[in-house]
Amino acid sequence: MINLPRRTMLKAGGAALASAASFQPLWAAQDPDVVVLGAGLAGLNAALLLEQFGLRVRVLEASTRMGGRLHTLDDVPGRPEAGGSQVGAAYARVVSTAQQLGLKLETSARSPLLRDESMVYFINGKRLTRDEWSRSPDNPFPTALRGMPPDRALGRLAGISPLKNISGWADPVNFRYDVPVSGELKAQGLANAALHLLEVNNGYGETLADTSLLNLYYVQTNIGEIVKIKGPVQNIVGGNQRLPEAMAKALKGDVRLNSRATAVDVGAKGVTVECADGTRHRARFVVCALPLPAMRNVRFSPGLPDRHAEAVQQLAYGQVTQFHLEVLKPFWESEGVSPYLWSDGPIERIFPQDAKGNGNAECLTVWINGAGTASWDVLGDADAQQRLMSELARIYPSSLGAVRLARRVAWQQSPLTGGAWANWRPGQISRYAQALGVPHGRLHFAGEHTGRAIRGMEAAMESGERAATEILGLL
Repeated sequence: MINLPRRTMLKAGGAALASAASFQPLWAAQDPDVVVLGAGLAGLNAALLLEQFGLRVRVLEASTRMGGRLHTLDDVPGRPEAGGSQVGAAYARVVSTAQQLGLKLETSARSPLLRDESMVYFINGKRLTRDEWSRSPDNPFPTALRGMPPDRALGRLAGISPLKNISGWADPVNFRYDVPVSGELKAQGLANAALHLLEVNNGYGETLADTSLLNLYYVQTNIGEIVKIKGPVQNIVGGNQRLPEAMAKALKGDVRLNSRATAVDVGAKGVTVECADGTRHRARFVVCALPLPAMRNVRFSPGLPDRHAEAVQQLAYGQVTQFHLEVLKPFWESEGVSPYLWSDGPIERIFPQDAKGNGNAECLTVWINGAGTASWDVLGDADAQQRLMSELARIYPSSLGAVRLARRVAWQQSPLTGGAWANWRPGQISRYAQALGVPHGRLHFAGEHTGRAIRGMEAAMESGERAATEILGLL
């Protein structure tokens, strides 16, 4: 059984525990006390904590697997992660839950292929080493930033975060920074060539005008908080998706796959959820742990509050397209370079998947962010593969016939996710951050977009804990 963290127990109170223990279900004996929408980390953590206090829980998942945006590609050599790639030491809830469920964690190996000094740059149609790029006349960045990839330079150019703590990004006192980062960069007098490169592989907006300075400060503060916690970067043995699978297995109640919610009717005494397969599920409470794009296909009655409803329709999500290539032959060795790449061309990034850290990558992950995903997402698989191999050969001529496309993942193309992560545009943090996560009657909300502290997997776990505590506090 998962032990509820002490901070949650104090908040929920002993009265809630006593009330939950004597709780009588509102509906028929077969009905749960709480229905959870979404079998990602947020929904499953809420479900486990609610069950610990004696409530009966049913989880409805629209897809055919557990995990949501945590997805280990088990059918690809090397088992790369399509989402949720690392477990940092600061991910206290993630690490604790994995350990309590009997999962083993292992320190992520440091591959010689992923050293900064080994990165290959392909810019303006030229292949360069890091040293060559730092000295190139085409490099438009200040001296201190000339030896790093432009996407990393973006964080430096944004300036030192003024946030006093990790939750400061959602504090109204900092909303004055919720403006386009393009204004800050232009004020520094950066050349257009630098601004162009900064937009390539930008994970926080399709353009610099579409990127919130406050969101970059949140990212920067998040990194600062993570490095404060000493400890190794880890992964779950067998793949990080093993965590949500183990969480689902630990539940007493059922987890129903292929159960896509289409309507949620919130009444004075209970909630009814309708699914696309025609089933109806009644409970006293519902936890909605769906990404906002997925909520666009759900009818809520009564309708969500105006600001929350607007956020569902408008909040930006990160655009990420990946191609996972099985390595048939380590082509880069004959060229004396690494397959670790930063490029301003159609293939933006390549990350070699070298799980053992011995320099033998079984798989290469091509990673394309932001606006660059559009030209790939309009292509069918055959055309995308042909273009991919052609572009790869421009950079690494020896790659022809040395790799095979094993999997294509485009998070923004799935109606169940709509993107890789909540990606606040300028003005969206100040407009929506305080509206998300607020209960709507008997309907409670979870998901990484409602987290307040550490981002990513830990935010999802934190949000599930909060939603469960809200319900326990009402019993």
